[in-house]
Amino acid sequence: MRLVIAVSLLCCTVFLSACGTVGAVSTVAKVANFTLETMGLKAPSAPDLPDSQMPPRNVAVKLHAGSNLNSGATGRPLSLITRIYKLKQTGAFYSAPYSVFLSPEKEKEALGGDLIEVRELNILPGQLYEVTEKVTREANFIGIVTLFRDPKPQRWRAAFAAKEAENSGIIVGLHACSLTVGKGAIADQSNLLPAANTPSSCQ
Repeated sequence: MRLVIAVSLLCCTVFLSACGTVGAVSTVAKVANFTLETMGLKAPSAPDLPDSQMPPRNVAVKLHAGSNLNSGATGRPLSLITRIYKLKQTGAFYSAPYSVFLSPEKEKEALGGDLIEVRELNILPGQLYEVTEKVTREANFIGIVTLFRDPKPQRWRAAFAAKEAENSGIIVGLHACSLTVGKGAIADQSNLLPAANTPSSCQ
């Protein structure tokens, strides 16, 4: 009997799809799905979870340091303080001047509610740093700040869209006085100088 009802509903749906309106087809299809689920002939659809309940994104981040890392105009390489931020938005991140990031207190105040988490690294010349970041759905962007001793304007930070980065990953090159972006969807490219994929001259 259940099979007869199921077949009848499917025939009705096919008939309406051939000669009925879109609204009628949609309604009958929903009723048919509900009936089949109730009768145990169709597995119930998984409910759509709110974004806040989705599992964290896994974002591969690679930082490639050149042998001339943080050498500036002197030519003498040094280690480089680099920070990885998880952010809700990028407005405050891009508008804050370089000096703000030299002080954790000023940084926290400037970023305000946009800041979810920050991790600080000390990268050495020639080092390849790789990590898979767990990024909660609350964080829409991943920011990277490099505290060069003689930073090139607008080439010491970048932010990436977390959703796209989950698939593409993020690759950033660290050089004498600037960073380069090898992979990753940059958020608001107007905040980076042209040729962000090539190192800047420090002279």
